[in-house]
Amino acid sequence: MENRHSIYIQGSLEKAQWETQVWGEASWWPKDSLMRFERKETGPLKVGTRYCQKVLLPFAPSWDVEITVLNNVRVTRKFLNGMFEGEETVSCVPVPHGVTVTYCMQVRVKGFLNRILWALVFERLHNKNIEAILAHLKRYMENV
Repeated sequence: MENRHSIYIQGSLEKAQWETQVWGEASWWPKDSLMRFERKETGPLKVGTRYCQKVLLPFAPSWDVEITVLNNVRVTRKFLNGMFEGEETVSCVPVPHGVTVTYCMQVRVKGFLNRILWALVFERLHNKNIEAILAHLKRYMENV
């Protein structure tokens, strides 16, 4: 399954690249986001950096991810456990007068119950949350 969201931002490619690399940790991250990233180690970001991603709802899932690609074009995190198998990527592409930032999750939902919960509840919440995150990034980038 692929879940893709994009947004156009008037701003520099270099700034967007940095802000998307610190996805989940950045100052612009929505305070009311349903997703929290907790880095498991200190130091600079690199391939191999791990996070615990937590959904901030009662009895909601959490999982660990690891950065597998980190460059000027994208950051990709692989799901290590939990309800997903696959990866998520945040990428930046220069366009006239700005940049397009794209979030793409390519996963398989593991487990019968998780597939039901994803279809009935979690996918809609995920989509709404990602759209809010991208909107916050846009507001931050265009007002800095």
